[in-house]
Amino acid sequence: MQGELLNCIEKWPGRLECNLDLADLYPSRHEFVEFKNRYNEFLSSDKETRAMYRLKGKRLIYQSEQVIPSKRDRRPALLLIFGNPASHSVKAGCFFAFKDGKENPFWKSLLSVAGILDFGHEGEIEDAEANRRRLKRMLTADYRSPFRLGLCVFVSMPSRAGGDWSGVAGIRRLLGKKAWDRVNELETDRVFNIAKKFVKGDGVVVTFQRDAWEGLRSKNDSPYAVTKAREGRLKGSLNGWEVIRLMGTPPTRLLGPSREVLRQMLSQEGFELLPNSDH
Repeated sequence: MQGELLNCIEKWPGRLECNLDLADLYPSRHEFVEFKNRYNEFLSSDKETRAMYRLKGKRLIYQSEQVIPSKRDRRPALLLIFGNPASHSVKAGCFFAFKDGKENPFWKSLLSVAGILDFGHEGEIEDAEANRRRLKRMLTADYRSPFRLGLCVFVSMPSRAGGDWSGVAGIRRLLGKKAWDRVNELETDRVFNIAKKFVKGDGVVVTFQRDAWEGLRSKNDSPYAVTKAREGRLKGSLNGWEVIRLMGTPPTRLLGPSREVLRQMLSQEGFELLPNSDH
């Protein structure tokens, strides 16, 4: 369970507010000053990241994202777990958000072509409206899919999409190894709780990132290796909940391999996917 060190609560649909106790993580003045120096550099690298964080005394408060539909139906649950949020997507209120009039290829070039999700025809609309509409449809499971889809992140802290402070590596660098290890344990608990509530025995959990696979896999499952991910050989079960199937794919930045492995593994499990489509 999450403790006082880290708490994340759903403040708005699709949006989490998280609270991290820095006094616990950095008990000495020297450790806290070193963190603050890294934190200031981290924030100065990206204006959208700056908008996601605020420091209140020795508590770090930040915004994150999670989309778990409240609607239940007969479709099996498919929980997709990514590394950490991109700051611009959290700000926009939608995973893999539209930006500068362009749709993130995750939705059509990965999920749609893989036969996982079809939103049907969507007209040309402004970014903000597109993001709001997509979030609403994800939260209400208003789409064609053999699954009821959930999206979450393994590391709740957002960062920029590129550059020195990007991705999970940027958060690891920000926190420092000792603090990272402690926070990682709590993030693992947080995601386990999501998976156990959302995914039943007929569903699947899919990870798109190394830490997520390593944190969630059963002890006898294969350790992460990118070659194994590319070959579709990361298959196992949720640690301690062997009834729930766990799969690992290449990261979403490797769009083609991620898509093909996802489709291949779900097909092998007997799921009837949507016709291959790129519309």
